Amino acid sequence: MRRERLRFNHWRNPVLTGIIALILVASLFAIRGVTPFGDRNLLIGDLGTQYIPFFTDFTRLIHGHAWDLFNFHQALGTSWVPTIAYYLLSPFNLMLVFFKASQIPIAMAVIIMLKIATIAGTMTFYLQEHWRTQQLFTGAFGLAFAFSGFVALNFFNLMWLDALIFLPLVAWGIDRLVITGRTGGYFGWLLVSVLTDYYLGYMTCLFIVAYFVYMLTAEWPAGQSVLEWLREKRRICYRFIGASLLSVGTTLVILLPTVLGMLATPKTQGQAGNFHLVPMFGLEFFNQLGVGAGDYLQRLSHGPAIFSSSLVILLAIAYFGLPQIKTRAKVRAAVLLLFLFLGMWLRGFNTVWHLMTPPSGYPFRNSFFFSFVLILIASSAWQAGLSQLSRRWRWATSLILGILMLLGSWMIPLMQTWTQSGYYASLQPINWAAVWTSLAILAVTTGLLWLKAVPPVWLGVVVVIELFVNFSFALVGIDYGSQQRYAKAYNQSVQRLQPVTATSKLYRIRNDAPTVAPGFQHHYNPYNDAMWLGYNGTGAYSSTTPANTMTMVKQLGLYTRDARRLSNQGFTPGTEMLFGVRNKLTKNDNVRVGSYSGMGFAVSSQLLKVKLTANALTNQESILQALRPSQHAYFVPVTAGHDQVKAIWRINNHPTNFVYNHVWHVTPQATGRIYLFDPTSASKYSTMSVNGHNVAPKMQTDGNTSMINLGEYRQGEALTIKYASNRPTPKALAVATLPASRMAAVHQAVSTHALRLRQHRGHLRTDYQGTIAATPNKRWGYLSLPQERGWRITVNERTVKPRTVLGDMMAVPLTPGQNRVVISYHVPGGWIGLAASVVCAVSYGALWYRKQL
Repeated sequence: MRRERLRFNHWRNPVLTGIIALILVASLFAIRGVTPFGDRNLLIGDLGTQYIPFFTDFTRLIHGHAWDLFNFHQALGTSWVPTIAYYLLSPFNLMLVFFKASQIPIAMAVIIMLKIATIAGTMTFYLQEHWRTQQLFTGAFGLAFAFSGFVALNFFNLMWLDALIFLPLVAWGIDRLVITGRTGGYFGWLLVSVLTDYYLGYMTCLFIVAYFVYMLTAEWPAGQSVLEWLREKRRICYRFIGASLLSVGTTLVILLPTVLGMLATPKTQGQAGNFHLVPMFGLEFFNQLGVGAGDYLQRLSHGPAIFSSSLVILLAIAYFGLPQIKTRAKVRAAVLLLFLFLGMWLRGFNTVWHLMTPPSGYPFRNSFFFSFVLILIASSAWQAGLSQLSRRWRWATSLILGILMLLGSWMIPLMQTWTQSGYYASLQPINWAAVWTSLAILAVTTGLLWLKAVPPVWLGVVVVIELFVNFSFALVGIDYGSQQRYAKAYNQSVQRLQPVTATSKLYRIRNDAPTVAPGFQHHYNPYNDAMWLGYNGTGAYSSTTPANTMTMVKQLGLYTRDARRLSNQGFTPGTEMLFGVRNKLTKNDNVRVGSYSGMGFAVSSQLLKVKLTANALTNQESILQALRPSQHAYFVPVTAGHDQVKAIWRINNHPTNFVYNHVWHVTPQATGRIYLFDPTSASKYSTMSVNGHNVAPKMQTDGNTSMINLGEYRQGEALTIKYASNRPTPKALAVATLPASRMAAVHQAVSTHALRLRQHRGHLRTDYQGTIAATPNKRWGYLSLPQERGWRITVNERTVKPRTVLGDMMAVPLTPGQNRVVISYHVPGGWIGLAASVVCAVSYGALWYRKQL
């Protein structure tokens, strides 16, 4: 009976804290009518544009029992493994199987609530074990971590929440290692932490090294030399290193293919300046100690989100004034905090923490480690007792803290004026209501803590209220979607697309029809529509899209907003043919693309020699000439006439980036559709018109490159193009007509040698099979597939090595006559990663069994 009671008490506090956290976050969602308590859903930020499409496609993969790990629903096709590893490996995602595809936004809200509750539970468990206590008040510190500033500002990046769940358990494993020498808990929880989110798992590995040193030095006897101490602790150090390497090594079945895939993604932030040791923030750091320091509107740029309640800050400061705590312990704690602070404050260290690449949004993603240590130190002070703390220390620190919080807020507009920094501009406007609320809560907490002996329950109540208020401030500005409208739009889109998705034929689709946009409150860009609805598209918004793919499509005229976003805007009949686009869906029609020629075709060696430049019109002309040589150009340039230009420096009292307003007269030299391309990214397309008719593309492409369809015009017709630019002349613009008859001639030449692929599923594999006819002059098979090391291609039962063509597509050698082509995909590094994982797991098991680890 006593053992059962102890076991119940062991789990009572973590479970109770988790339940309180669940009630708190559920109340926050219910007050705002968020699903499942109302119609509002979390189609917001990256959760709405990335995660939910990925989760939907992943759920479709599971329900379909598909084993094909090459995903044609993303960009022109990419490996599934990096996306799965980065976004989808949380054990909480198993809940998705209980929801319909149209209900996944509801599932996301439920998962977020459960994750926050679990963070509270694991943090309480860790502190309870760390201090060998079963005090109920330990749960207040667990709640402080679960509702910390990092969680409040990033809860919709729900994959990051797993790192906060497992961090306390990894730290608990380190405690067990240092105290008992046993590595089982550390090995297992570090494995889970890295496996479920390798990005923040990498950060956890960095933190754990510092935490291990912090814990190990706790028993360093005074006067003992470093060498003597290391000699005494070498066994534990060896166990730590061995368990760490074998734990991370066991994840290689996922990690190795992921690393190989991510090495192919754009490296947009590789500048040396990112490693300079310069400060990244100032006194506004202290503003982050109070409630409401950031909200949803500031999610992409804000200060370090270190909020963890006034009680935690006061106790953490009190820790360094308690006379019963040894100086050595205070130094260890201060060094650990300083290590974490410098990792946020100095750009070079911050870059190292962020996997050598500064984040383009959601900054200071390592700030939760600082909050974790603050809470650990605060709980240390609570456990040690506060009765011996001097009155001067109590009131002086509270007063100074309040002044710093106020000063940090007051300095923000001054810093913006002095530095003209975009970072300080993003912190505006200052929420003075939140600042005064913070100071009021700080005063109440100070009074309850120092004035007289107050039952801890009242401090706990204040902490809960403060955490609730901070999370409420963080939700300000969220543009929630409508779950009812979303579900209706999703189901209608799936039904409409069913004829082109329920087929074994492999081809791509341009979907310009409205899909799930009605479910969003804000403007919706359909980058990930293909993943959302399960068709082979051409768009993507993901951190895992290969760099070569993004470079190639940009050189061919497709609009890429940045290194992660690829749209289906900017197509011509030539690029539709190259990329195997068979159907174009509009609001009212399902049109068969006239230039469709299969997922490849036989070509001469001339196509392999084409080198792409920055001019998409020139590139497409070179490709068409390689496919069907002609003495006449396919893209016929217009005759440039007079250009009237007027400089307008300000619009509506605001400076403009597009100063020069052109009225340019041109004359087509052929009849057909005219395309415009600006390789200098200097034009404004949103107000562009031809003969008074607006020709702005659907997506906002100003100041970028994209093939612009100006419409169909007759030879000799006088055209007036009005546009704005940051260049005084239109000399850089490429404008040309593509006559339909000339494009039809190319299509006729290649379609007789088209490759039409079908999908064939087998035991744990998927093949794509088809035939292609070659001639003595066309002995290469162009494949509308991006180059990937994982492809295995056979032609007439013989394995062939593909050549890279056009920067990122493939070509394989053929023999004259009919060629049977079989294409399959094997995850690069998959078998090696699996073997390494098995070796590491077996090695650890053997060493653990022999009590060497």
